[in-house]
Amino acid sequence: MSTRCKCSGGNHSRRMQLWPLLEGLARHGVRAVVFDTGKRSVGGRAATRTTADASIHSNWINNHLSKAQLVFDHAAQCFTATDPWFNQQVTAWLASGVVQQWQGPVGTLKAGGIFQQFGADQQLYVAAGGMRRLAQHMADQVVTASKGAIQVVRPMWVSRMVAVHAAGGWQLTGNNKGQGTFGAVVIAHNGKCANRLVGPSGAPAIAKQLMKLRLSAVWVTMVAFEQPVRVPARMEGAFIQGSHVLSWAGNNTAKLQLLHPAPYSQLQCWTLISTNSYGQANKVPQEKVPAYVANKVAHEMIAEFSRVLGSNVQLPKPVFTRCQLWGAALPLNAPKVSCILDPASRVGICGDWLTGASIQSAVLSGWALADRLAALQGRTTAEAANLAIGLDTPFQPLSEVEIGEFPGLLKVPVASGSANGAAARGRADIGSVDCGSNGGKLVAGSRSTARPQQ
Repeated sequence: MSTRCKCSGGNHSRRMQLWPLLEGLARHGVRAVVFDTGKRSVGGRAATRTTADASIHSNWINNHLSKAQLVFDHAAQCFTATDPWFNQQVTAWLASGVVQQWQGPVGTLKAGGIFQQFGADQQLYVAAGGMRRLAQHMADQVVTASKGAIQVVRPMWVSRMVAVHAAGGWQLTGNNKGQGTFGAVVIAHNGKCANRLVGPSGAPAIAKQLMKLRLSAVWVTMVAFEQPVRVPARMEGAFIQGSHVLSWAGNNTAKLQLLHPAPYSQLQCWTLISTNSYGQANKVPQEKVPAYVANKVAHEMIAEFSRVLGSNVQLPKPVFTRCQLWGAALPLNAPKVSCILDPASRVGICGDWLTGASIQSAVLSGWALADRLAALQGRTTAEAANLAIGLDTPFQPLSEVEIGEFPGLLKVPVASGSANGAAARGRADIGSVDCGSNGGKLVAGSRSTARPQQ
């Protein structure tokens, strides 16, 4: 029996979990429709802005910079891999050229330009050309391989879901029109939009868990300097320690091996990410950020970058700056389960935030929920009761609230202003929670050693 599943990936989601979910559903013969609020492309928090498309708006830059090939990863900066299944996926991505190792140097940076590089055994990965390329690659592979079983509808705001008991499914409304009836619904985003959708829907167990989530807020400043920044030890990226303002600084030009054309060959594109404490203190409605707030934030974040580099370093002239507020950025707490599924209502949740916040967690969460949804097919509520997961799991505070978790990466926790006082605890294994998709173990033989295809 074939089940038609609706997957909602909101604009405030990371969306990386969506494509592994769909790959798993298609492999099990489950048809799915994705309703995505994104206007231009996939990605969510695996987001890249560039002058090569409309993601850096023409009215943001001077005409002479339109050909400078500016590129900024302005959310997820890189990722790690420790899970055996995810490692196989990363190996496949490396072979296809969509992902590459980030040799760096990457490490930690303290005030005064004190830089400590990570060891060679702590491997970081980035998407070639920008993190959005990875999400787009996954989406293209899934849609093509599904041969019509997976459809993507964009842009689409799903505003209402109503249980249709006679049809045994959910009737959805989006963009003020009925979008059909579906046998199951997956929420692949979180925050206030997900709460408004699920809260009155008739899936109280799911709504209860979504309401427990608390999210950080961070500012991101994209800045292009006209000359290379003088950094210690050829630093390309760093987790900033001891700053109440900055948690991360990354050189996109070096990381992505960009070759800016003349006369911009010396230009460098940097991404600066704030701490949660700074983000909360300067939080405004992100749909319409006042210009004076954006200017203030950009000035303060660039000034803090200069301070951390040391008094003997003068930053080059910025030729482009743009701020973005992620008002619902990363989880402050998590149930630490691979996915959430209520077999009674046939509503599930997947996302990196369920275990922390990492690309590895997102992928494993998508796979785990796909396995459970596949096992749900043809079963009555009573027969599917053992597929329930995460409905009563308590949430636990997370120590890493700045730019996410990096399983296996050893570093001193960020920011003396961290919401959970992480800076006082010394050296830690970031993302040490087991992110394995244990949900998939209910479906015997559902995962083969050849699984990663994308």
